[in-house]
Amino acid sequence: MNNKSVNKFDLRLRDRLIKEKTVSEDEIKQHEASLEDQSENMLDIQEALDAEEDTPEEGSSELEEEVVE
Repeated sequence: MNNKSVNKFDLRLRDRLIKEKTVSEDEIKQHEASLEDQSENMLDIQEALDAEEDTPEEGSSELEEEVVE
């Protein structure tokens, strides 16, 4: 594995990197403590997702006709 391209705080790799002693639990805790709180952005993201759901896809009708065979 090319360690230069690996983010040692990647959640997908965390267990393996701890097992290989590439990163310690203390380093992870310090890293997590240094992250900014982004909880204020959650509402904006949720509103954008809701607005996206309310917008019909291009080329489709909001009322889809039922196909009868």
